[in-house]
Amino acid sequence: MAILLIFQSCDSNRIYEENLAISDNSWNKDDIKIFEFDVADTLSPLNVYINLRTTVDYPYSNIIVFMESVYPNGIENKDTLEFILAQPDGKWNGESSGTIIEFQGLIASGGRFSTQGTYKFSLQHAMREDDLNEVVDIGMRVEIKE
Repeated sequence: MAILLIFQSCDSNRIYEENLAISDNSWNKDDIKIFEFDVADTLSPLNVYINLRTTVDYPYSNIIVFMESVYPNGIENKDTLEFILAQPDGKWNGESSGTIIEFQGLIASGGRFSTQGTYKFSLQHAMREDDLNEVVDIGMRVEIKE
């Protein structure tokens, strides 16, 4: 069961943020996470992030994900993204809270959504194994760039 978390705190720059839980902390390659939101503002420069939470037992120093984007005008785009989660000495690049590591990877900075309407992004892990263990949740964040 996926748990939807949409934060409504005093974060005035946030346009959208959603994080989806990974069942049993084991992300199967066929478990595609979908993020969909409406865009009205086509003028503000934005930052777009991938949010990732793993446990400290996550076995790799990186993660590779496939991202498919579908824009309101029907155009589709596919990308492969790699995020370095740990340094060569094993130090995590994210924020540590007990046994959880929170990582936020910037995928776009200062760009704008050119068309009003609904945007859809799909994320699928692209690691070499079918089940990627120790992944707690994955999400997306869109915020106005300061």
